[in-house]
Amino acid sequence: MMTAWFRFGFLWLSVLLLAGCSSGTETPGAGDAPRAASARLDSATIILSKYYQSRNYRNWLERISEGQDMPPLRFVEAYGADSVWLRTELVGASAVVLTGGEDIHPARYGQAADTIRCGRIDEERDRVEHQLLDHVLATGLPCLGVCRGLQIMNVHGGGSLHPHLPDAGFDGHRGGAPGNTSDTLHPVIIPSTWRAEGTVFPAGAQGMFVSHHHQGIDRLAKGYAAWAEDPGGLIEGIRHRDTLQVPFLVGVQWHPERSEPGQLLSDGLGMAFLGAALRETRP
Repeated sequence: MMTAWFRFGFLWLSVLLLAGCSSGTETPGAGDAPRAASARLDSATIILSKYYQSRNYRNWLERISEGQDMPPLRFVEAYGADSVWLRTELVGASAVVLTGGEDIHPARYGQAADTIRCGRIDEERDRVEHQLLDHVLATGLPCLGVCRGLQIMNVHGGGSLHPHLPDAGFDGHRGGAPGNTSDTLHPVIIPSTWRAEGTVFPAGAQGMFVSHHHQGIDRLAKGYAAWAEDPGGLIEGIRHRDTLQVPFLVGVQWHPERSEPGQLLSDGLGMAFLGAALRETRP
């Protein structure tokens, strides 16, 4: 059944296309000049908030796009980029991915005293990702947030986080204990049907997906709706309510780029994201 769905999803994407946590980073090369919006036909630029040597996000999206009639994907990193260069890149970008990583500074959601439970914090990254979300909301640029990316969306919108999920009574999540750096498989459930870019996420769909977090949403930001949760009721997926202004602004707590391929909530989510990016890429 899943195989049939996945083949249908790729067929749909083909039709759509024919119709038209420590890491190293990769920085723009000297010859990688800012690209104007008119260059979109040559490639589709995906802005990654922070780039990792593992290349998981790039490998995931390139694999999904293989064999599709779409421009090649071009990835650039926002973190550490020159501000003028980044603004120019955003003008010609097709989409943004807010990647996983360090905890957000708790002062951003009114919990400065909890810093000791949050581990390493990078305030510059907080600043860059808030800047990216300002641009996404102002322009409607498609955006996917993964793990920390979901959390920064919620905090940017005025919501708050549980600084440490076990303290809030949520078991089954990575506890964040010293030395505990391995991924875990985490159950995710969709309580209500919704769709994005032609991909349907039906009520009752569920699965086990790779997670790597010890924080999660406490108070949901008013501008977002929850669309996925764990069995205990913790919010695992959010999407912006104003789909006219921002048609694809979606966050997930799990890691689709590291989860088993072919599942609705891993590759299906990637297909929907690329569909939104492709629509943005068209002149």
